Amino acid sequence: MEPTTRTKPKILFTGATTSQDFNALKVQGDICAKAGTEGLQLAEVHWVDCASTKPEQYVPLLRPTLDTGKILVLRHPDARACQALADIIGCQVEEGTAALMVSRDLKATTPSSYSITVLDTSPRLSVTEHLLEGGDKQPPPARPAPSNLTPTRSTRAITEEDGTQRDWASMFGAHQAGPQPTTGGPGLIPPQGVLYGIRNLTGSYSATLTKETWSATRGKTQPIEFGFNSSFYVYRENGKASADYVVIRVQQATFSPRTLMIRADNAKGYWQFDFQAQCTNNRNAALLSTSPDTTNSSPLITQLSVPLHVKYLKDGGCQPNYWSAIQGPTTRSQEGWGLSNRSGVSSGTATWYHFSRDPWNVINDPPDEFGRWWSGMYEGGYGGRVKNLNSLSGSSFTVENVSAWRFSASMISANRNVTFSETLRYRLAAFANPSGTGNGHHQISWYSFETHPNTLTLDVVAVTNDPSSPCQ
Repeated sequence: MEPTTRTKPKILFTGATTSQDFNALKVQGDICAKAGTEGLQLAEVHWVDCASTKPEQYVPLLRPTLDTGKILVLRHPDARACQALADIIGCQVEEGTAALMVSRDLKATTPSSYSITVLDTSPRLSVTEHLLEGGDKQPPPARPAPSNLTPTRSTRAITEEDGTQRDWASMFGAHQAGPQPTTGGPGLIPPQGVLYGIRNLTGSYSATLTKETWSATRGKTQPIEFGFNSSFYVYRENGKASADYVVIRVQQATFSPRTLMIRADNAKGYWQFDFQAQCTNNRNAALLSTSPDTTNSSPLITQLSVPLHVKYLKDGGCQPNYWSAIQGPTTRSQEGWGLSNRSGVSSGTATWYHFSRDPWNVINDPPDEFGRWWSGMYEGGYGGRVKNLNSLSGSSFTVENVSAWRFSASMISANRNVTFSETLRYRLAAFANPSGTGNGHHQISWYSFETHPNTLTLDVVAVTNDPSSPCQ
């Protein structure tokens, strides 16, 4: 049981006190409204509403907040706010988000470690609902089946969330306890003197499924949540005359179907049955390495090693040396699931596809061929009960993947900025027999969610810059 009391975060608010945000934050936090940074020492969060803040104030507001390790919230960030942030932290996110949470990790061994959480007023998702029926073994009742049995764009799958109603206090806590830089192990932290930096990007999504065409599910809903934490470790390979840059990205993605809509004999779901994580870069740099590999076994092992030619302190001096950045091994259980590593080495696209394989093998029996294999999901003949899927199909599921790229000195001398795009795909399915559908047919219904790309642009030179390092 959650405690009945929770310490409210101390929030310094810069912006119009007549806004909806201010009223919401008064309930969720201990809030103080100031035009500048007065009172920042006592605050945990500095909230800057860009809609009512003058652009020339951005830098004097943002830099002290980040330098002191506070959580910075940029609400309704505009182009000038994003640029001011980029000038300070060496990276930039795509414009058009509803809010950004940013913080600097003061405990990191590098002076260049920041975490960014991207928030949107409503989920930035492409959502498609699909509905197909099986070949029934006996004539259905007189009631006709619905005519729409082809994939359709669904507008009912998502209930949009009003940003002012978010639990901001919980989100501050989640950001503070997030991947800074815990997504990635100690093997990625180099010896003293190596020029490197860390940038963390977090994306979270929530939606509510609504199924109205089956009698068993009418009036019922199912919330879902999914999201990712990605840490980008950037290293300057200055052990040679012209420095290349290596980026190692470690991602943890979590998918949760929450409480299933229905678990009756005549209808069950929505179960998660596949998800895909993908990261690309805009410079066509090839992949150095990826992990985990394709497998149907459990546990799943993620491990990667990348040798780097760098300078670091040794025997009282700064000399060129080889050092290997190592991630893992990390093991995760995936009983009843498989993994396909679909990365393209030459294209630089890192892609992993996780899928259910027991008792429903999605590879052998894809949902859009339900008319062929439908009987395998029911027990007891025509109208038999719907089978259960494995436990991971109905519970929170976290996966990890890691990938590495090298950007040549000539490539970076032409343009220091590299943009990475993160995309997730998430699919869930429900099954019903004729009693559950109410239309005389066995049917499958599934939803496909795909996120719009979350982008992070890294100025790799700025991210790895450390004026205090003797190994420049």
